[in-house]
Amino acid sequence: MAALWQPFERSVVEFLTRTTLSQDKFVKFLAGAYTVATTPISLKYSTGTITQPVVNGVLRQKILRDAMTQMLNTNSTKNDDLAFIDYLPVAAAFMKYWTPGIGVTISPLPAAPPCSAPIVAGYVISQSDLNQALDFAGVDQIQPATGNDLKAKIISSAIVNDPIVIFPSPIVLFPGNPIQLAKDLHFAMSKSFSPQTTAKNLVTAFQNHLSSIIGIYIGFKDPATPPTPLPFTIVVFNGIS
Repeated sequence: MAALWQPFERSVVEFLTRTTLSQDKFVKFLAGAYTVATTPISLKYSTGTITQPVVNGVLRQKILRDAMTQMLNTNSTKNDDLAFIDYLPVAAAFMKYWTPGIGVTISPLPAAPPCSAPIVAGYVISQSDLNQALDFAGVDQIQPATGNDLKAKIISSAIVNDPIVIFPSPIVLFPGNPIQLAKDLHFAMSKSFSPQTTAKNLVTAFQNHLSSIIGIYIGFKDPATPPTPLPFTIVVFNGIS
């Protein structure tokens, strides 16, 4: 099941057509509606699309609420309309929301094929085995928008201490491009002139952002797959829907 954007769009239209709106109510509504919409997500693995829902979105809503409140407070003290750069803190909050350890956790089940189960936190992997699995997965062929070396980021962020898995799979390694999301949110909030177009453009902004998220799944291999020297494998996902 993909994210629930149609109900999200309808709820935004309904909310914006009310006669009485307050900043606090809008912030709570949008953060809540986003959380509900992005709980049943599907990850686009190189081996196929798998539904793996978010398990703690409600607990991480404060990340989004605080950033949106900051943006609206800034707007109330400015003589001119907000520019896209004023939306960067909000966009950065959505990056944080999808960052392992501080943001949401995506369910490791069902396992991404050809894995039979996820590698659990604390599992020790030798550096040579990790490098072999990364090369086999073709990780170096994926270039995120930041231009960073994705393999280096995997080794430094997702796996430490030569090396111990510290985050459960799926592991988000590139949580999206904040500049593009800031531009899309600015367009949705300042260039839309009806509740219907605002809702539609918000959906487009969030869909574009999720499609840019990149990460990996580290799992034990299905015993039915052809034997290889490693007991685990790495599968890349490129986008969430």
